[in-house]
Amino acid sequence: MFRFRTAFRYAFSKTRGQRVTSIMILVGIAIGLIALLVISAVMNGLQNAQMDQLKNLESFDLIVRSDSLNAEDIRSLSGVDQAFRFIETNALIVDETSENSQSIRIRAFEGDIFESQRFSKSLTVISGSKDNMAGLLFSYTTRSRIGISYGDSIKMTFLRRGKTATIVPYSTHLPVSGFFSSKMSEFSSSTAFMDYSILSGIIGTDEAKIAVYVSENQKAVVQSIMKLDPDAVIITWQEYNKALYSALMLEKTLMYVFLAFMFLIICVNLKNSTRRLLSNKQKEGAMLRALGCSRKSVNAIFLGQGLVISILGEILGVVLGKILIANLQNVLKLVDNVVFALSGSRTVLTQIPFNASIGALETALVCLFIFLLSLIFTSIGCRRIYRSEIMEVILNASY
Repeated sequence: MFRFRTAFRYAFSKTRGQRVTSIMILVGIAIGLIALLVISAVMNGLQNAQMDQLKNLESFDLIVRSDSLNAEDIRSLSGVDQAFRFIETNALIVDETSENSQSIRIRAFEGDIFESQRFSKSLTVISGSKDNMAGLLFSYTTRSRIGISYGDSIKMTFLRRGKTATIVPYSTHLPVSGFFSSKMSEFSSSTAFMDYSILSGIIGTDEAKIAVYVSENQKAVVQSIMKLDPDAVIITWQEYNKALYSALMLEKTLMYVFLAFMFLIICVNLKNSTRRLLSNKQKEGAMLRALGCSRKSVNAIFLGQGLVISILGEILGVVLGKILIANLQNVLKLVDNVVFALSGSRTVLTQIPFNASIGALETALVCLFIFLLSLIFTSIGCRRIYRSEIMEVILNASY
């Protein structure tokens, strides 16, 4: 207790402007921590939103291929939210009105997936009927690209199994049944939907798969499916989007590396400031030694002086960082209003829905990283004081 009280007193002593220097160091640590937390939270929010769209539309949580299981079998498992049987194929479509063409992926689901909570969260049917699709359901992106309209006749050419040849081209004509809009531009521009019975009647169901939405532990669901059918092929959303998922993880890792280097600069300043603080208290340290305190106790007091500042800076940084993350959208609106008042033009800050979030574990790891850096650089700053002799300090009151 004596060491802590003395370290706290020395950290915010009024002599020689030490309190001002300590507060500046504390604020610097807090600002650095706020930057780490806010940037990490924004990155998490953007990545989580993108991954949610991928799982809702593109790859689902799991894709299962099994000769013995159907959607009902998987839907009955614990932890499974929904399961739909679907088939997909690539095709070349030609609008016979405008004669524009585009290669596209055709997907067809058995059951009304458009009523699924997760699917409808990311995709909305704007016009046309989704209950009885007699033709093709395109995105507005495709509509603008090839100039199609509701009711246009579309020539669709794709490959299917033939009677005498392994694969043969096949063409059919279908009307445009409606249009949809999704939150993934890449998905919208490359995908169209049609009725399951129509597409399965043309290409068969040999390549049919089961899309699975998981509500609980994904690994447990995979194990349950493998118990029902050991020969089932299960593709997780991470495996399906392996390249993109790896890129997102690499992006996040590089972001942390960049921020870590940024905080290293702050810690170098912390070391120099700590040395200045300790030089002001070096004579007091020698007096403590002369009064009977051990070298270990005096070293602990000087080291504690820097750590007290670091811990208080972290507490301030976490509190302000959490407040800023919780009110980030309002802060961005304020910045946008200030920019508009000064320049007369709006920014894109309010147009992007920042769903910033950071977990307790991630916050704890960031704080631990900062604490360890502060400990290391404070120790470096104290190193020369540890080597000073008592009488030398008392007589010279300097290094």
